[in-house]
Amino acid sequence: MKTRNKVNYFVILVTFITMLKTIQKFVLIGFGLWINLGFAQSKMYFTNGIHKQKIPFEFHHNLIIIPMEVNGVELNFILDTGASKTVIFTLNERDSLVLNNTQNVELRGMGTGEPIQAILSEQNNTKLGHIIGVDQTIYMVYDEHFDFSSKVGMTIHGIIGYEFLKNFVTTIDFTKKLIIVENTSHFKIPESKKFSRLDLTFHQNKPYLDGKIKLPGSLEFDAKMLIDTGNSDALWVFEDHEKNVLCPTPYFIDYLGEGLSGSIEGKRTKIQSFQFGEYKFENPTIAFLDSTATTYARVFEERNGSIGNQIINRFKIILDYPNKTLYLKKNNTFSKEFRYNRTGIELSYFGKVLVENKVIPSENNYTNHENENGHVVSFMIDYEYEFKPLYGIYKIRKDSPADLAGLKVNDMLYSIDGKLAHELELEEINHIFQGDIGRNLTIQVDRNGIRYTFKLQLKDLL
Repeated sequence: MKTRNKVNYFVILVTFITMLKTIQKFVLIGFGLWINLGFAQSKMYFTNGIHKQKIPFEFHHNLIIIPMEVNGVELNFILDTGASKTVIFTLNERDSLVLNNTQNVELRGMGTGEPIQAILSEQNNTKLGHIIGVDQTIYMVYDEHFDFSSKVGMTIHGIIGYEFLKNFVTTIDFTKKLIIVENTSHFKIPESKKFSRLDLTFHQNKPYLDGKIKLPGSLEFDAKMLIDTGNSDALWVFEDHEKNVLCPTPYFIDYLGEGLSGSIEGKRTKIQSFQFGEYKFENPTIAFLDSTATTYARVFEERNGSIGNQIINRFKIILDYPNKTLYLKKNNTFSKEFRYNRTGIELSYFGKVLVENKVIPSENNYTNHENENGHVVSFMIDYEYEFKPLYGIYKIRKDSPADLAGLKVNDMLYSIDGKLAHELELEEINHIFQGDIGRNLTIQVDRNGIRYTFKLQLKDLL
């Protein structure tokens, strides 16, 4: 490790390009920061005699996004139970953030690449409403290939997990998009019989549940699963040849996202069932990961995989970290079908394009003019120009419907079934890509200034 920087304040005033992720499978992969250093005891607490706070959150691509100030600068963080450290990985030209007491470090996470360079900063302050954090340790990643925000369509500056959750009881209501944070001394155990209580175990400040996985056929095994709100997928499982935990057929190789150490791919398939506590899920989608990309995730040898937000968001959950307890209540999405991207297209936000829009006529849209014959002519100003989002293809799954139809990486999406792409949110496009089996799509793209039309059909590959 390099020695401590002699400068106590590291001023970041840069255009910081964000982090490569997928959309519907947009995953932070628990970010595993495998580095052990001794720091002062950090803490978050309520001020002004407050004991409870409600925090609205945005839910984009199955990820929980909350605002939080760091040293007086408001940033957007993904609340990630799989993150033991707080990480910042995006700043833009408008952000001026001072990080205190810095030193250079290397971080290693899931993925097949090399460790990445980062700045470790101590003694920082955070603020979220009446919740204050002191002596906070923050990592600043400065890898120019990371591009989170372009995959979500909004600015994401970083992730926070254990440092926020460890001192409180935190309720996450996905239906209302609301987080309720309480002091443990004022928390009342839910009396409703609709809630169930499960014990959590922790390793390296990350919460785990015991579950049971049943593969097609007869193999059923107990699984210790990370609860990972930074993973927008349903389930990940590590392949284990010694225990015969192997991906069943059929499956296809799918891009799952980016870890700190590079791209992660897995075998996408379905299993017979997954169960934890009294809750059982039939035929969920799942990704089996091989050992290449998960070496550092397997430091905890008992771990078998992760539970992501495609399952977690089917509940109202209460995380009681101090007492190592989880309370769950099903919401109205519990029985919804598990879906996946059936086109094979991964889209990214490529910036903005200037488009012409019609304006609804009003009195101000007309001007009167008397011509040489004395007739009055009315002119209507019925167009205006504005910038709209531009989406492009950054990855295509091999042998997918999109690949077979002829679509290519760097094609700019123009329309889907006649609907202009810039009129759609990434979330809406994702929903279309996960559509019903047999649905036909007509996709228009711009390729090197020429517009092409492709037709493809959504197929069930599993």
